[in-house]
Amino acid sequence: MVEEATGEVRFAVVLYGGVSLAIYMNGIAQELLRMVRGSSNLPDTALDEGERIYRDLSRALAGPRGGRKRFVIDIISGTSAGGINGVALAKALVVGSRDMAVLRKAWTVDADIDKLLNDGAGTLNPFAPTESLLDGAHMYDVLLETIAAIRGDDQPLAEMVDLFVTATDLRGVPAPIHLTGARLEEKVHKTVFHFAFEQERHNDFTPDNDAMLAFAARCTSSFPVAFPPMRFADMPHGAKDQAFSRFFRKGLADYDQRIYADGGYLDNRPFSHAIDLIPFRPTTLPGERKLLFVDPFPAPRPERDERTGVLRPQPPEPVDFLQNARLAASTLPRTEVIRDDIRTITRMNNRLERLGTLQARWKQDKGHIHRSAHEQQLREKPRDLTELDLADLLTGRDYGDSYALYHHLRVYDTTDSLTAIVARLAGYAPDSDEALYLRQILRAWRDRHFSAYREDGRETENAFLSRYDIGFRLRRLIHLRRQIDDRLDADNLPAPQSPALLRAARKLVERELVAVRRLADPREADAAKLLTPDEIARLTAEIAAHYSEAMQQPTLEKRYGLARRVYEQPAIRPLVDRALRQLGTDMRREFDKGSARIREGLHDLPDILADYEDFHWHDVMTYPFLEGSDVQEHAQVEVFRISPADSALNPRPAKLAGIAVGAFGGFLNRDWREHDILWGRLDGAERIVAALMSDRPSEERRLWTDRLQNRILAEEYADKPGQTRRLALLKAKLRDAQIDEDAFEDTAARALGVKDAPALDLGRFRDNYSELKPIGPRAPQIAGWSSRSMAILSRMIDDLPDDGILGMLGARAAAALRAGGGLISGFTRFAMPGSYRRMVADKLLYLAMFAGLLVGFLGWWTGSDIARAGWLVLVLSVAVWLVLYSFGRWLRGRGTLPQALRWFLGLIAIGLMATGLVTVAKSLLG
Repeated sequence: MVEEATGEVRFAVVLYGGVSLAIYMNGIAQELLRMVRGSSNLPDTALDEGERIYRDLSRALAGPRGGRKRFVIDIISGTSAGGINGVALAKALVVGSRDMAVLRKAWTVDADIDKLLNDGAGTLNPFAPTESLLDGAHMYDVLLETIAAIRGDDQPLAEMVDLFVTATDLRGVPAPIHLTGARLEEKVHKTVFHFAFEQERHNDFTPDNDAMLAFAARCTSSFPVAFPPMRFADMPHGAKDQAFSRFFRKGLADYDQRIYADGGYLDNRPFSHAIDLIPFRPTTLPGERKLLFVDPFPAPRPERDERTGVLRPQPPEPVDFLQNARLAASTLPRTEVIRDDIRTITRMNNRLERLGTLQARWKQDKGHIHRSAHEQQLREKPRDLTELDLADLLTGRDYGDSYALYHHLRVYDTTDSLTAIVARLAGYAPDSDEALYLRQILRAWRDRHFSAYREDGRETENAFLSRYDIGFRLRRLIHLRRQIDDRLDADNLPAPQSPALLRAARKLVERELVAVRRLADPREADAAKLLTPDEIARLTAEIAAHYSEAMQQPTLEKRYGLARRVYEQPAIRPLVDRALRQLGTDMRREFDKGSARIREGLHDLPDILADYEDFHWHDVMTYPFLEGSDVQEHAQVEVFRISPADSALNPRPAKLAGIAVGAFGGFLNRDWREHDILWGRLDGAERIVAALMSDRPSEERRLWTDRLQNRILAEEYADKPGQTRRLALLKAKLRDAQIDEDAFEDTAARALGVKDAPALDLGRFRDNYSELKPIGPRAPQIAGWSSRSMAILSRMIDDLPDDGILGMLGARAAAALRAGGGLISGFTRFAMPGSYRRMVADKLLYLAMFAGLLVGFLGWWTGSDIARAGWLVLVLSVAVWLVLYSFGRWLRGRGTLPQALRWFLGLIAIGLMATGLVTVAKSLLG
């Protein structure tokens, strides 16, 4: 039986794009899963050796409470390559998967260029258009098979998981912008697929949704030219399900025809989705909140003066028009800064810190008042509060003049939260323009039925707050949880506040928080509890008919005036009144049940119960400070990066093989892929320890990091697969100029069949192998891939539609582009070393050279005019062979194509000049 969890660390994880460095990120994702499993409720016997190290760490970090700390991942946001890993990690967490071996297999085995090239291994379909170099349909099949194979024991490793996967809608969705007296249509291209899991309530990670998860992963990784964009309609027939329409933007009738491309086009660093959710995502135990972001392409650190710390000036570099176009079209949009995202977290932390200080000082003030024998006398909250109006409370009720501000802020905030509930029931986002319009309708309803001051036919606003104010209930429970946590952290507990009683009380508070949050976050289907489907459809149509007119009003009051007239219509008002009256009845009933459970659960903790009962007064003091902030939780957020540049073993990003060939290198060689996964695990473990132990000495962090990295090396280089990976390192070592004795011993052991060669531990890896990466693909392989790629590229150019970019060029230019593309690709394939066409070309050229030499010699011997033709054939054959030879050496990385081309072009220029001179001379001389 595993000991009880007494604290937790909750992570939000952001995964950047990175093309084949997705393989590096896969290693990090593996370690994140192991971290969660190691600290979970699983018994020790269910964990492997590496996970048991995380279990030991969770116990070491438990602190005075004892037990262990849980490490939980509940928010994941990914784009492009990071989106694929994010999907797999999220599903593994929800289903309780033991590992991510299936995703590792997909990256190491299936993500090979031989399988990905879009020519069916050399059997192109002559009738199908070619849209990309790599096979998008094959990639979708691999993703679907991989995601479906992620299975577990159905014991989730988190109570809630939210996954955000970004994509780019190439057509864009028209969205209105309402100006004063006008309406503009703006196309929104940013898209996010949101998958959510909430235990016992909602699950988007069931096997029925695997096809949609694979679709999101495939769309977000549609890197330009490499993979084609994807439509929902392109999914295999058996994978499509109309129920998946809920994952697309509401009201998008043609969602199945939308063309989705790489999420990194517009959002390569998807922080915002995680940051927006963190303030609303609770901790279930006393704990901390961390944000980890995975950056496989860290920017190089700028050089600073060692003495002053000032940035060293960089020499100015000219930017020509081609560089300027490249920066504008591709490089700069994909190189986003995260400064604003980090500042958002900093502002949230500062506000929470100030709130904590404010509360501590207020508590101190009350202590001083008590010691001065001037105990502050606060009356109990009036039992008949709902019957009292604001004037009653301001006169003779100990509320004071400032209470009016508090009251009005609560009314406005409650109207906002009620608007969010109604918007969700209607299927709109709470921050949408439709929600702004609905708020004015609700304001009209509120003003019709409630008043701050006593009026005939209307209830008091206190009655409105008692039924609909979810925010007050959340703040009260969060405050109560903090009081319990403070006592759990105290060195001495007054009787009868035993740790067991306090922990039981905290669990009760967490259950009540979950219940209140569920009231604030209804599903669209819950609307059927308030009105019939026909009534909902009729009400929606009636209200929507006035939407554009209302949003174009020049002032808020004019917008409200129109909304009020809309609400008063006979077809609308009765339905709105009935729905909101029923909603208020249901909410108040749940509020009362929750309060009764809290009071019963705190019966043996009277001072904490007093905190609960007196919260009304506490809220009067602190709520105006929080007004306007989305902050609901009290935990501040620490931010950590995982990247190849943050490694103590080797901080050079070039250590990753996947960074080669424009970040496509990982697809070229399995040894490279295994190497990058290893570094992902090593770097991931190091940065996870840094995040978990941010307040501990560096020496202590190093001890835990060494334990984990030693275990990772033991796993990666064990058994038969490990021998293959180890041999790849040895090959790289033997190619190095300095071959040490250690490498010779290991090589000899392999050659002699010794099975118990010394283990590759962390010390030996650091000393001998941390600067190496395996040998890459060989020249014949590169030649073969290049030949196939040029064939695919030729087809892509030939299959360009006439109404696309070619339509801008005109028929002749389009024909020339197609012909030129085919000619260049065909020439390249002929020039490719080792290709069949190159062998044929070489034989024909050698035959032409021999024939030209023979004809030229015989013509010269016999004095025949045919000699000139023979010498011409010889020269042309040698020239073509020279071009093919130079180009082939360049393709293999052994030649300098520009220099060879300069010689060749120079010879052509000299020939043309000579021809021109001869022509001019003949003309002048007659």
